[in-house]
Amino acid sequence: MNTSDRGNVPGAPAGGETLLEREEPFFAEFGGRFALAREHKYLVASQKGSMPKAVLARFKEGLDRIARDPYPVYLEDPAVTRGKIARGYGARVDEVAIARNTTDAVSQILSGIDWREGDELLCSTLEYPNCVATVRRVAARFGLGVRQFGVPSRPDTEAEEVVASVRRSLRPGRTRAIFFSCPTQPNGIALPFRRIARLAQENGAITIVDGAHYGGMFDPRLDETGIDFWALSGHKWQCGPGGTGILYVRNALWPENSTPLPRFHLVRSGSLDAPVDGSRPPGFDVGAALSFYGFPESADWRALGQSCEVWDGVGRERIQNYILALADYARGKLIEVFGERALLQPCRDPELKSGIVAFNPFPDGNDRRNMKVASEFQARIFRDCGYHIGCGGLGSTGLTRPPDPDAKAFFEGCIPNRDPKTGRPDPSDIPFRFGTPAWCDRADLDRFVDDCRAMVETMQG
Repeated sequence: MNTSDRGNVPGAPAGGETLLEREEPFFAEFGGRFALAREHKYLVASQKGSMPKAVLARFKEGLDRIARDPYPVYLEDPAVTRGKIARGYGARVDEVAIARNTTDAVSQILSGIDWREGDELLCSTLEYPNCVATVRRVAARFGLGVRQFGVPSRPDTEAEEVVASVRRSLRPGRTRAIFFSCPTQPNGIALPFRRIARLAQENGAITIVDGAHYGGMFDPRLDETGIDFWALSGHKWQCGPGGTGILYVRNALWPENSTPLPRFHLVRSGSLDAPVDGSRPPGFDVGAALSFYGFPESADWRALGQSCEVWDGVGRERIQNYILALADYARGKLIEVFGERALLQPCRDPELKSGIVAFNPFPDGNDRRNMKVASEFQARIFRDCGYHIGCGGLGSTGLTRPPDPDAKAFFEGCIPNRDPKTGRPDPSDIPFRFGTPAWCDRADLDRFVDDCRAMVETMQG
C-alpha cells in the first residue's frame, strides 16, 4: 500500500487507538484554547474553523487599533506574515501569497494560466460549485475544452484506481492543466496528488489543487508535492480569520518537479515592476506581487500568520496524525453500527483518507436519495442533538448543464460523479459530512454515532 502522498507520514497513523489514548489528554488541553460553544460539538471545520482564543484576542486588538488609526496599511510587514505561513507550509516565502479565500486563489490561478484556444482543462467530478463556476467562465473566455475524470469512491477503492482514471482522461498534447481537490469537498477523498503530479509532468501538464481542506488538516510540504499551484483556506482547518486564504505558486525547480515554470499572468496585483507577459525571471518574488492589492484587512493577515504559528508550535504532523486517527475511529464506529455501506468514501487505502467523513446512515435506498429526508436528518441532528454537519453534494449536476441529457441523470443532493471507465453519469447517494477537528475526542464521536442511530430509528418510526 503506497502512502507516498503523505511524505514520511502514514495516511492512517500507526497504533490507531493507541495513538488516540496517548494523545487525547494533550488535545483535550489544546481544545480548551478555542472559543467554541460548549453546548454542542462543532464537527464542520470543513466549513469554517474557530480561532484560538489567543489569536482571537490579538485579532480584536488589531481591529481596534485600525479603527483608532486607520492610516497604516499593514499591522505587520506582509513579508513577515508570509514567512510565518511559508515555514509551516514547506515553501519558500517568494512562493506564498495571501488571498481572500480558496475560491479567490483558484480564480487567480485559473485566470492566470497562459491558455491557448483549443487547450483542455481536465477536472475531477468532485469539485466545489464556486470552482466549477470559475472553470466554466475561464473555459468560455479562452475557448478551452473541459474534460472530467470520474473518482472511484467505493470503500475498497485504491489510490492507483484514481490515477488510472486520470490517465484515461488525459490527452497528451491537449491537456494543458489538471485541476482537482484534495481532500474533495463532497466526500472527503484525499486524491493521490503526488502520483497525479508525476503523471502530469510526464505529459507536459500543469497541476492545480483546491486544498481548501488540506492546510491545517495535513502536514503540508508544498515544495515536495510536485504540484504547480495550490489554493488553500486560512479559515477552515487552519482556524484563521474568515476571508483569508493562501495561494502557492511553485517558483523554482524542485526535485519533485523540475519541469520549467509555466507562464503565469498576474490578474490582481498592484506591482508596477512585475512582468506583464507571464514570465518569472530569476529573483522575481511572485508571492509578494500577488499579495500587493489595495488596502488589505491587515488584522486578518496578521491573525492568519499567528494561527499558523500555533499549529507549528504544536507540530503539524502531530495534529495531522490525531485528526486522521480520529477519522479512522469514526469510520469504524459507523461501520459497526450501520455497516460499511454507510460510508460514501474509501476507507481501506490510507492514501485516500482525510479528516472528513462522508456517510449516509439510512438503510433504504430511496431514503438515501431523498433530499427531503436528508434535509430533515440534518436539521434534527442539530436541533435535537446539537451537531452541525454538512449535507448534500452541492452543485449536484457538476459541470453538466441542460440541454445536455446527462444532466437529468443527477438528482438533487447527489455527488455528480461519473464512472471512471466509461465516463457515464454515476451519481452517489446523498452524503452527510462531518470532520474530526483537533478539539474532538473518541467520546464525542461515540455520542455522535449513537445519536445518529437514534435519529434514524426515530425518523423511520
